[in-house]
Amino acid sequence: MMQATQIFMAVGSWALLATATLVIATTGPPSAVDSQSVPRTGKEAPQVTNVDLRRIVDARLPPYAAVGKFKGTMGCTAAIVLHPRIIVTAAHCVTQRDGSIKQSNLSFRLGYQVETALGDFQATVWTIGSIQSFRRQSVHDASQDWAILVLDRAAVGVHPFLLSFYSVASLKSLEQQIRMPSYSNDIGDAEVLSVDPACTIRDLVWDALIHDCKARYGSSGAPLLVRDGPWYAMVGIHTGSMFASDEDGHVAKFIGNRAIVASMFADAVVALSRRLDADAVPDVGSAAY
Repeated sequence: MMQATQIFMAVGSWALLATATLVIATTGPPSAVDSQSVPRTGKEAPQVTNVDLRRIVDARLPPYAAVGKFKGTMGCTAAIVLHPRIIVTAAHCVTQRDGSIKQSNLSFRLGYQVETALGDFQATVWTIGSIQSFRRQSVHDASQDWAILVLDRAAVGVHPFLLSFYSVASLKSLEQQIRMPSYSNDIGDAEVLSVDPACTIRDLVWDALIHDCKARYGSSGAPLLVRDGPWYAMVGIHTGSMFASDEDGHVAKFIGNRAIVASMFADAVVALSRRLDADAVPDVGSAAY
């Protein structure tokens, strides 16, 4: 019988306590040890390379012009998907310390690059996957760490990312073909957009993808992209990190970074896109969580 262990979810300077057999840190590998664990399946944990291939890219040029710097309750990354007024990021990026949602007065700087941007937008939360708590949280809620927001106007001249419907098996076969652009604080102090161009999806654990894209503070909400014909599709969004524990519950090794698979929020994005296309502009003030 598997015994549940305590996990800690680090978000900035906050820590979240949860009961689960999973280890999650929402801002990348922390410098201090966080006690978290993944289920022991008898299989060797996927190995993660320490090679950092990230490079700075021009955020004003496609495909990265659909990515922006997002400011909610913390600095994050977001991307336009399917419709020029829809962005997706991590739900913890709009969660306040008391667990409530900061619904409006959210900033999205499209194509941001050293104090300049293709456009500055106000965003409003339309819906989220699950309430994110900084005190105690279930693994289910952690696997629903996504938020869909509506921009105050359409982004002009920007091609939104498509939504990917690849199976997990298909994604795992695309070795080093996933790329992740983000405003990571360890690259140019998040004043530039960097991209990890050769990532791999390692596994699926508790409805979350494990990937090896490099991610640090500021990367939450960053899109994981795959080539789809002449354009790119979003396969998920980065939200945190996973660690394996030993038999005594001590952290044994870093397993990989965690992403919410696009299928978790695809239906909601498609439904909102149709409403916007039909000029049935939603009342974002009545959004449901």
